[in-house]
Amino acid sequence: MPIKPENRDRYPDNWKQIRERILARAGNCCEQCRVPNGVTVLRGMASDKGRYQMPDGVVRDAENGGLVCLRPFEFLGTPVKIVLTVAHLDHTPENCADDNLKALCQWHHLRYDAKHHAETARQTRRAKLAIGDLFATNED
Repeated sequence: MPIKPENRDRYPDNWKQIRERILARAGNCCEQCRVPNGVTVLRGMASDKGRYQMPDGVVRDAENGGLVCLRPFEFLGTPVKIVLTVAHLDHTPENCADDNLKALCQWHHLRYDAKHHAETARQTRRAKLAIGDLFATNED
């Protein structure tokens, strides 16, 4: 996932080298589902949700990359180009220790961060309400 401009100063100057090291450690594949970086897969829908189909027709489990089948008769999915990202497991960009970083496809990175994003959004909404209360007038 791209680094938000407001967070750029939280990353070390050598972030690109750190990122490349983590991707190399992962064999340039998602450490969750083992999907390779740069390929276009079909992400499953409907009865195929939770699976992805590789360009060669192999269908894998989206949770762990395990083989589901070799050649499906029909696969319901949407094409997605895989872009590996590096997740900070503690959600702190300043903490670039190897054991705090994990190479993830965009789908798994978003899933991993979902709870954190929801909490951050809740706090932002709450802060906006508090600011609104500061400027409210009592015109009763």
